[in-house]
Amino acid sequence: MQINKDITMFKELRENIESLIIETQPWIKQKSINESSIRTEELRKLLLKLNGIVANETQKRSVFRLKQEIDILDVQVENIYSKREAGKKQDGNIAFKCNWNDKNYRAPCSEEAYNSNLIEGRSWCNHQSGACRNYSDEVTLEKNPCYESIALKEMYFGAGWDTSGPVIKYRKLHSVKTKRLAILTTRRPFTDENDRIIVGVLYINRIIDDDGAETKIFGDKGKSMAIDLDKTNLKFWDYYKNPNAEDKIFWGAGLVRYISNGTVLGILNDMNKKFSRNGTDNNIVNQLINHYECLKG
Repeated sequence: MQINKDITMFKELRENIESLIIETQPWIKQKSINESSIRTEELRKLLLKLNGIVANETQKRSVFRLKQEIDILDVQVENIYSKREAGKKQDGNIAFKCNWNDKNYRAPCSEEAYNSNLIEGRSWCNHQSGACRNYSDEVTLEKNPCYESIALKEMYFGAGWDTSGPVIKYRKLHSVKTKRLAILTTRRPFTDENDRIIVGVLYINRIIDDDGAETKIFGDKGKSMAIDLDKTNLKFWDYYKNPNAEDKIFWGAGLVRYISNGTVLGILNDMNKKFSRNGTDNNIVNQLINHYECLKG
């Protein structure tokens, strides 16, 4: 009886996902980023539940098929977002959506963190080219499995790759500038989007945008910093609001969001207060505050 109940539960949840995929497609055709992203976020949550009740290889293949369909939707929404943002005047700051890494973004994550990223459908973690389990903690800029493994060791991040198709496509960034900040954000495993936290900031001193490769962002190691999550908790959504949908908290598709100088200054000011309270050295953050106050002035 229990087996039949589990099969029925899997079937109903799978059908709900399939229906929501169909429901999302017209919103993408209408180029509605907000409505599309809300639905792709819900699809990821449902897929996570479905993956949690997989009992055999047939069901596992079904989950993989649905994941591929959702990945394609994500890419389509991101393409709409990228084209729309490309034509706007931006301040040059950027926020990155990072996968969870429990090695402080200085080495490949632990087996536990890796497995949580797999379950949550992180694209690169699930891609066969990742092979991160073959790397030791001694990663370098030239030899590493992912951005997250070296982000706060090398003060570096990139625009990522589209892995939804048979051929990897390199992504480009628009409206990012030197002498601005790249904000690194993440979610702890199995938390909601409103719990997205800031793990570090890169003061951009170099951008490489060569043909045939993704856009690469390099931070000045003397002006960039990691944030100790045990001491300082900064929630990204306390500062950033979605354009045209300020009351809705969702990231949805895409690796990046472009943010204003004013938003960055708000983050830095709160960071400075929290650093002062918990005894963290705030020399770098004060330098950054002075820089952004000059930009605003």
